Amino acid sequence: MSANRHAAIKAVLQQHLPNARLSAFAGSARLNADLAIDSIMLLQLIVHLELEHGFNLPEETLLTQELETVDDLARLLVANDQKEPSL
Repeated sequence: MSANRHAAIKAVLQQHLPNARLSAFAGSARLNADLAIDSIMLLQLIVHLELEHGFNLPEETLLTQELETVDDLARLLVANDQKEPSL
């Protein structure tokens, strides 16, 4: 599953965020320092991951978790089919 998350992140960067430094893409790559992804680009990345790849990043998670590397982002992405049903 993690490989799928990393592949989805890379695909979104290639398709929608051409200013990101893809030559540095790796799980340990830092989103800002290595890939040149600023906060606006990060939000764009998350929206595309949700809309195009069916992942979900709960808002409370985004506000409380440190997102420094590609691995951090991949770890926090949850496939929509794993969401608990609302009551």
